[in-house]
Amino acid sequence: MNKRAKILIGIFVILSLVSFLWFDFVFLKYNGENFERELMRAGESSDVVIVFNSGGWGTVPFDQALDFNPIINKTKELIESKNYKVAIVQYYRTQESLFGKLASLREVFFNFPDSSKVFSNRIEGFLDKNPNDKVIIAGLSNGASFIDAAMEDLKDKNDNVWAIELGAPFWKNNTESDNIISLNNQADILANGRLGKLILSVIKVPFIWAYNNISGNHISFTQAMHVNGHDYSWQQVKDDVTSFIDKEF
Repeated sequence: MNKRAKILIGIFVILSLVSFLWFDFVFLKYNGENFERELMRAGESSDVVIVFNSGGWGTVPFDQALDFNPIINKTKELIESKNYKVAIVQYYRTQESLFGKLASLREVFFNFPDSSKVFSNRIEGFLDKNPNDKVIIAGLSNGASFIDAAMEDLKDKNDNVWAIELGAPFWKNNTESDNIISLNNQADILANGRLGKLILSVIKVPFIWAYNNISGNHISFTQAMHVNGHDYSWQQVKDDVTSFIDKEF
């Protein structure tokens, strides 16, 4: 290994360690506190709180998450039709920065050991103070894996907490509970673990990114990482989600 490679590896290791420390001792604390404040505020004017977890890194604001927020809004309307007051609160799993993404990779690889516990503790704290409220935690893709990990810690709150999971990656651990609905498209190569097609899709990403940017259609590397079938619409999940809500509410 040459000197330059050693230096690059050393820099990466240092950045990773710093990002882990920042995530554990700074981000989780302040993000958890902000999330708790939003939950408490929502609980003052609602009977049901839907907690939104976007896909990807978990940093896309609700109003910009056009792949998932239409489903959440329709779910909100469905619950409101049963005479509940409903609020939507977003949980950000990390920060849109280099440190944030490096730390988030560790969480994804190890099934969110730290962040899911902080999240579930805040949910428990909210319900202890608002025992008559109900919480639905909803997640897409990595967000689905995250809330599934949190539901393992929330088993004692089965009368108050439900989860809607869409397109969770095939490697996620499954939490067994009647309070969870987990839905995958048959064509979703990520959720169904079609490795050959998934590897090919990943290989194509830099070429898609380069072609679009050369052509003047400037997209981010993340936007170029479209996975076949990893798209969900209200029409696709309407019947299942409606049945789930009807049964639980």
